[in-house]
Amino acid sequence: MTPETLSFDDADTDKAILEEYKKTCSIIFGKASHSQMRYLQASVELQQSLLNSCDSLLAKQTRWIEDNLSQRSGKSTIVISSNLKAFVRGYTATVDMSMTMLSIVYDLTTSQIERYRKLIDMLNKSYFPQ
Repeated sequence: MTPETLSFDDADTDKAILEEYKKTCSIIFGKASHSQMRYLQASVELQQSLLNSCDSLLAKQTRWIEDNLSQRSGKSTIVISSNLKAFVRGYTATVDMSMTMLSIVYDLTTSQIERYRKLIDMLNKSYFPQ
């Protein structure tokens, strides 16, 4: 049998052809499940990476700022403190915007999956009414 030839091409009976046809469902489910698992794994890994990166980065930045504030005195501490407030506000706004964009991407992907499921349900109902 050549790679382009399906096993039912050599089948002698209708029963063998129908058995091969039934396998298409497991092909669809297998490929969809594999893609879903990759998507879920990538999502979890992204969240873990963001959390680890954020924790590590904030810890290092906080330690650096605390060290610099303790080494300074008087006016320089006030200047650093006022600049720190502006930096934290800007940083917080940037993080909030980034996470909003990531949430939008998740929402769009979820919406597409839901629409695809509804389409499959509609096709099943219209072609094979119960």
